[in-house]
Amino acid sequence: MLALNTENEEILEKFLLSYYESIKRGDLQRLSALMTRESYIIYLEALGFKRAFKDVEFKKLLKEIADNETSLRTVEEVLSDYLAKEEREHKLIINSFESKGSDRVTLHYSEDGHPKKLYFSSSLGEWKIDFKAGRKKS
Repeated sequence: MLALNTENEEILEKFLLSYYESIKRGDLQRLSALMTRESYIIYLEALGFKRAFKDVEFKKLLKEIADNETSLRTVEEVLSDYLAKEEREHKLIINSFESKGSDRVTLHYSEDGHPKKLYFSSSLGEWKIDFKAGRKKS
């Protein structure tokens, strides 16, 4: 397990920047490498939610992405195009790091002046964005 230190803070800061850069470019393959699989699926579901209301076929595909690689690839293609066309810039300011033990960290930052949090977990010495890492362990 990794302890939170300056080197790890720098790594997590780079992850945050890569996260936003991947979203801006619509590079979902890079984004998936930064995140745990479960967090990546959650992100795709949230991103595709609005489109699913307008497109019944897309809604069916979106429901299948966790278990069906073909559906996942189709959804990724559609959402990647959407993100690349949107291509928004964000002003990011890192505020602090909050250790949740030796293998979980909350990164507090602001995006365009709005406070945000991004959760990370470490497994086998590798940090990943993990939306569920902010939850208390039982």
